[in-house]
Amino acid sequence: MVRPSPDPSAAGLLGGARTSPPVGAGAVRVDVATGPAASFTGLRVALGELRSRGATFGGLSERYAAEWAELFPGGDGAPDALGIAEIALAPSERRLHRESEQNYRVLATAAAALCAGAEELGRPLELSGVGGTDLSSLRGFMRAVEHSRTRPGAELRLDAPERVAPPVLPEADYRAERARCLRRMGVPVDVASLRTELPAYRPGPDPVGGQEAALFAAAFGDGTAFDRLTAVLAGCRRGFFTGNWEAMAALAGLGGRLLDGFPDASVGDLLTAAREQDLQAEAIEFEPGILRTADDVRAFLLKVLGVQATFRGRQDQALAYFRAMREGERLSPEVRSQSHLYAALTLTKRLGHVGDAVAELEQGFAAVPHREGEEKSVRRERGWLHNLRALTHFAQKELRDAFGHEKQALACIEGLDDASSIHLRVNLFSNISVLQEKAGRHPQAARTWARFKEAAGSGNATFVKHHAYRAAGLALLCGDRDAALEDLSRSVACAAEFDDDFHEAEIRLETGTLHLADGQRAEAAGHFERAVELTARIGDPYRMALAGVGRAEAAGTAPDSSLGELALRGLTRPGDGAELAARIAKGDTAGLLPRVRTKLNRPFDLINFQE
Repeated sequence: MVRPSPDPSAAGLLGGARTSPPVGAGAVRVDVATGPAASFTGLRVALGELRSRGATFGGLSERYAAEWAELFPGGDGAPDALGIAEIALAPSERRLHRESEQNYRVLATAAAALCAGAEELGRPLELSGVGGTDLSSLRGFMRAVEHSRTRPGAELRLDAPERVAPPVLPEADYRAERARCLRRMGVPVDVASLRTELPAYRPGPDPVGGQEAALFAAAFGDGTAFDRLTAVLAGCRRGFFTGNWEAMAALAGLGGRLLDGFPDASVGDLLTAAREQDLQAEAIEFEPGILRTADDVRAFLLKVLGVQATFRGRQDQALAYFRAMREGERLSPEVRSQSHLYAALTLTKRLGHVGDAVAELEQGFAAVPHREGEEKSVRRERGWLHNLRALTHFAQKELRDAFGHEKQALACIEGLDDASSIHLRVNLFSNISVLQEKAGRHPQAARTWARFKEAAGSGNATFVKHHAYRAAGLALLCGDRDAALEDLSRSVACAAEFDDDFHEAEIRLETGTLHLADGQRAEAAGHFERAVELTARIGDPYRMALAGVGRAEAAGTAPDSSLGELALRGLTRPGDGAELAARIAKGDTAGLLPRVRTKLNRPFDLINFQE
């Protein structure tokens, strides 16, 4: 029996995944080898089995209605509840940001529900075929294992997790990522020790997978090339937003094979048909509207492969895909420009090759030179190039040149109000403020940030949450503590409004630390008490221990040794947990509590399997 903890006694106390032979009748056993077609399918199957046994999940479906609606579309949730896209941020194609607040919240909710269901039934949950579930669900099960270690009545077991299915296509071979997830769950495997024993996935009707699975089945079905390519494009966009990188890779690989001989004259109709099927609202990312020829479509699919490769940490492979985008003979200038943009972005942000990135950007500018009467989409792409060129100057500490390109980018999108241009404008105001901050011009950075709020609008709570937090950080740099506390209060209220436990916990911990530094123990105690509650909801042993340390410091007492034991049960940050436990044991926790920063962005490390 393998337990995902260096402390077997702790795992026995708090539950956690166990790799074991089949167990007795007491366990709720469920096969989650659902294949890669649609995100969250394996989680839906497991939650559905618990529900069929009588689990109600303790009100989680009501508290997290938007997340529950993603897990069970068309279910019995509140009809007037806001959708997940209205309360949480999506992944970013234009910045190659892998993690999505939306998907984190869905996976965290599913993990909490799995633990609550097992606890409610008083029976272990045994997962069979976990190595063959969709990758998003595997990340959710990984989160559930860690969460279960904070719930004495929740026990998760894994039956033969090293069994996997063969990849649908070579481009979609995600066995390395599966092995990483399993290792985080306490299973000592690598790619070589995975056993390809599950049957090959056969796309077909799948009511559990919903529209996403239907698109995957249609793409791999026996329809016309037009119909299959329609499903490919729609499925790629949908998979981007649900974090289904494996399916994106399979669909893009298939689409490249289907494009041979596809006529340019049919591309417009193809895009219209795909847009009608993907069920996404107008989006700022993965928008195929600039495709005009079959070569453009092929380049878009190569971009899909490049994006999912960089999300996997395979930067050299991503760079090859982005450069392959430009090999077509009939490319739109915007598509050619994007090939250079994403190559430069990979070189800058992932590989640190700034000089090579600048060379790519120069070629990108050559693809979309300024011309009288040019298309708005050309202006927009040139604006994105200027934005990235500014970042390369920033990387080389050339702040004046960086400012110059940010201003040129703003000029490129003047008067444009499409979703991508609005997204770029938001980025530009943010970047300019950051540049001013790094240059030590803190009051000016704060004024630019305030202007950013006016430009973007302040009605959206998700926006205000991030904006007010940065405003607080800048206020502290300017020495205005009262303004900082006011903005932190506004930020935390926005997080609480939509049950954003993750960000509210972060802000509470940092605000409590700020009060502690000023000797305001009573105010600090209130924030740390709330952080204790929130981190318990999240089920993160490390953050739970931090919140407990803060509560003890606010009370003027030494942290209890049990907090050190709790910190050691974390699977996401074992090094930090070990350090925290050691400092608690020594009675030296000074400086461990987090402090207010100037950006709220935090990695969603609880669902991140990258090493």
